[in-house]
Amino acid sequence: MKVGGVWINPGDLLHGDQHGVVMIPHEIARIPEAAARVAADVHCIIQAFQAEGITVDRLKAAYESVRPDAC
Repeated sequence: MKVGGVWINPGDLLHGDQHGVVMIPHEIARIPEAAARVAADVHCIIQAFQAEGITVDRLKAAYESVRPDAC
């Protein structure tokens, strides 16, 4: 099947946006590592939310610890 000018097969990893579609080789895709990092980050933030005596400052610190460039 051809999508956005790119031939694809079942199981191919694709990225598409308004500019077109590209196929990402499985050898360079780091999906399991990225998913593990996101899960660990979410766990850290959930723990902060559930902590006794949570404050906005403590929650912000937890968020900044997992995403220092986001704040």
